[in-house]
Amino acid sequence: MNKIRDKKLLLSFGDHLRLLRKKNDLTIEALAIEADVEISQIYRIEKGLVNPTLSTLSNLAKALNTTLPELMNF
Repeated sequence: MNKIRDKKLLLSFGDHLRLLRKKNDLTIEALAIEADVEISQIYRIEKGLVNPTLSTLSNLAKALNTTLPELMNF
């Protein structure tokens, strides 16, 4: 896969995660606690700097009271 496309995908997902987090009225810190993910990892995901693992995505979906398919619908 093209690195530029990868970056666009990660940025789009990060924007989507941020919107869901804010809709749930959660700070990065609160989401990190609920999802059992490092605060810095949430920040990097939202900025499109890292590609989260499937287990991280599953934890984020649970913390946001959504399903994994809904989390990935961006």
